[in-house]
Amino acid sequence: MNQDQNQPFTATQWKQNLYNRFPDSHPVKLALNRVAIWFNRLPSLGKVVVVIVGLSVGMSLLSSVLQLVASLISLAILGVILYGVYKFFVTPQSPN
Repeated sequence: MNQDQNQPFTATQWKQNLYNRFPDSHPVKLALNRVAIWFNRLPSLGKVVVVIVGLSVGMSLLSSVLQLVASLISLAILGVILYGVYKFFVTPQSPN
């Protein structure tokens, strides 16, 4: 086993790995370049504000997705309960 495989990725290696996944003319790579250049030109306070706003938006989106999943699980449980009530009370019992 290589020594490199046991070492965790540094932030620079992670960014470089993400960056190298796309060809030079790929729109994702161009967008990443534009965002990186824009972010690097910001003053330190601006970078902090962008990170805080980004985290806030990300957490809001995550919360919305988790609420959607919880609602779908609740609907599935309600559906199973209603189906059980229907089978028990509404459908006629066959005589033995």
